[in-house]
Amino acid sequence: MKDLECTVISNREVSRQTFLMNLACRMESFIPGQFVMLKIGKTNDPLLRRPLGILAYTRGTLALLYRVKGAGTRHLSTLKEQETVFLLGPLGNGFALPHAEEIVYVAGGTGLPPLLALANHLGRGHFFLGAHSSADIPFECFKRAVTIATEDGSFGLKGLATDLFEAFPLKSDFLIYACGPSGMLKAVSEIAHKSGARCLVSLEERMACGFGVCSGCAVETRSGTRRVCTDGPVFDAEDILW
Repeated sequence: MKDLECTVISNREVSRQTFLMNLACRMESFIPGQFVMLKIGKTNDPLLRRPLGILAYTRGTLALLYRVKGAGTRHLSTLKEQETVFLLGPLGNGFALPHAEEIVYVAGGTGLPPLLALANHLGRGHFFLGAHSSADIPFECFKRAVTIATEDGSFGLKGLATDLFEAFPLKSDFLIYACGPSGMLKAVSEIAHKSGARCLVSLEERMACGFGVCSGCAVETRSGTRRVCTDGPVFDAEDILW
């Protein structure tokens, strides 16, 4: 797979430790839920690429929304206009598009970008977001109504995204899309299962290569061990051995 050379158009903080980066590049069209493996410049520091969910891609501009979590993303956050990055992508299997009329999205932690991409593509559905506080919410990235819960109560409901989801009048013909921490995904899966609704989850396992060579992102499913980068990151929640 060939590296795509991209130029930074902008890279700015849109909420606490969360950055919106726009890159000029020529990439294939993507399916919401797919990701890229990004490398900073031509150096090997950091050694491993960073997997980042795609927020949007239009007319040669790729948008990535990411949170600073370690040395690699901290370095990424310092990039300025006209600097160069290299990426592989789009990678992985994205979300299956719905046949259901009613759609629910549940996002938490760093699980926001792929679900925002999907919601903006579909233009409908109920969107629930959980964050620690209002300072962690990138409000300017929302193009549609989002119902929010914060753990400290600084915005919306005081609680978790799963509290919003559990209170929603779910029916068996709904389709649920979720991305976030594994504990949240497990809870969303259980709530969806009780209602009979189908639930698709995007897993956030640590990835080293992005295309199935290292098997560092293995997850156990009902049909055996699967690699999140190539078999996912999107899976039917019923297949995951939580």
